[in-house]
Amino acid sequence: MNALMALAVSIGVLIALWVKFGGLLIPGLAIAVPAGIVAWACFFAAGGKVQGLQKAIAANLSGVIWVWLALAMVGATGLANLAFLFVGVAAFLIVMQSKIALLSFIPGGFCGAAITAASGASDPKGYLLVALSLVAGAVLGYVSELGGGVLAKKPTA
Repeated sequence: MNALMALAVSIGVLIALWVKFGGLLIPGLAIAVPAGIVAWACFFAAGGKVQGLQKAIAANLSGVIWVWLALAMVGATGLANLAFLFVGVAAFLIVMQSKIALLSFIPGGFCGAAITAASGASDPKGYLLVALSLVAGAVLGYVSELGGGVLAKKPTA
């Protein structure tokens, strides 16, 4: 089977399993399945392979951390009406952190931040569940790439 078909089969099967069981593996987080799929996409957008896995996970998790810090600052200062400024600073820092090679995948930072904000996480457990969902998705991206490679290999005669 050609490489594209093999990758499509691998991703299709694994995403079907993630959609069926992802919510069960990470209970209590309604956004777990979509978070995993976003991180999966980040893996491929970051170039795939081990380097794409590393960059997707690091960038996605940095987004979780920046949103957590921004919302913690809003809570600590009592300045909810200025939350947009804290979010703006977080966005600035997501871009600036790209000077560090491992954090250079800027879209991954924004994806992690957006998923975190959309999750409604408000305590360490919630942020941890978002992070686990993102890591699971990136790892599944890596596994799907490996699976596609295995399916695409031609038998040696």
